[in-house]
Amino acid sequence: MTENTIKLNNLCFSDKTTSCELDLSIPSGSFVCAIGPDGCGKKALLKVLSGFEEPLSGSIEINGNNITSLSPDQRKVTLVSKSTALFPKLTVEQNIAYPLKSKKEDPQSIKAEVSALLVLFDIAQIKDKKPCDLDRAQSMKVALARALASKPELLLLDEIFSDLDNREKSLLRNRIKDIQKAKGITTILVTNDLDTAFSLSDTLMVLNNGHLEQLDSPDEVYWRPATEFSASFTGECNLIPYEVILKTLRVPETEKSKVIYQCFGPGHKLFFRPEDMVVNDIPSLPFPEFYPHLRFENAKILRTEYLGKEYLVTAQFDEIVIKAYTAYKPASDYITAGVRMSKILEFNNNRLTRH
Repeated sequence: MTENTIKLNNLCFSDKTTSCELDLSIPSGSFVCAIGPDGCGKKALLKVLSGFEEPLSGSIEINGNNITSLSPDQRKVTLVSKSTALFPKLTVEQNIAYPLKSKKEDPQSIKAEVSALLVLFDIAQIKDKKPCDLDRAQSMKVALARALASKPELLLLDEIFSDLDNREKSLLRNRIKDIQKAKGITTILVTNDLDTAFSLSDTLMVLNNGHLEQLDSPDEVYWRPATEFSASFTGECNLIPYEVILKTLRVPETEKSKVIYQCFGPGHKLFFRPEDMVVNDIPSLPFPEFYPHLRFENAKILRTEYLGKEYLVTAQFDEIVIKAYTAYKPASDYITAGVRMSKILEFNNNRLTRH
């Protein structure tokens, strides 16, 4: 029975000065977004998967077939980059038909397939134009349509949204997700845009220094990051030392000994997102006293950032910097903020140890 997965078996490769090693499986039909800092290995991974660079060791399997030694044209893998690489002397229609003609498919089948792709990407009205007459969004749609014409088992997308404005990016993002879901094509997108990564992916691949930090659903990565790097790279967060418990813990007397006993270990770090904070800019915070929680009283506001629908408030409590989202701009220079113990996760030696 064929196994419908993409497997990287102890795959070793290099990204300029970084040595990369990955051992993972991706279910067929998934939309994976690979994120991480520059030089983490995400772009080199696309080159190795597409066959344009050879791995140092390990193997690549697609749906049970080992493709490690195959040349790019022998793999059912298609790479689309932000440059689009359209043929300048061919029309939109001819560009999309190119991979089908290369396989010497029946002319009537080619015409029908190209017509369907033109409609799918809403570019039928520009089918006779040359690449030089297209805007960035149109060029990318043509490149994606041509990629789908090759009928790939694995579609690789390299920073394809980076040159688009926010409106174009949103429209194309939605169209790609709908098409990918309908056709069930396993897709890996490399991006530096976290909004794009979270909105498109079924699975987030978080890379750092050539190693996998986490491979999980976007929701799991955001709320239960496996490492401190995953926590800090995927959004604003609070990572503070265990010792803050001694200064800020508020707990009902009836549960005090139990809560302290269950508290985290010395030398560990506490993690919670700014969304988990309850904030007030008046001296007494109306926080339910029957919940064990940490309370940061009269923290000095360092800066307030307006993000459109909310504010991100950064404040100083003793030697600790905390971050919290609030729906309004604080009226004073100080805030009191609280977070329930049930919302707090624990890291030890960079790894998540407590859920």
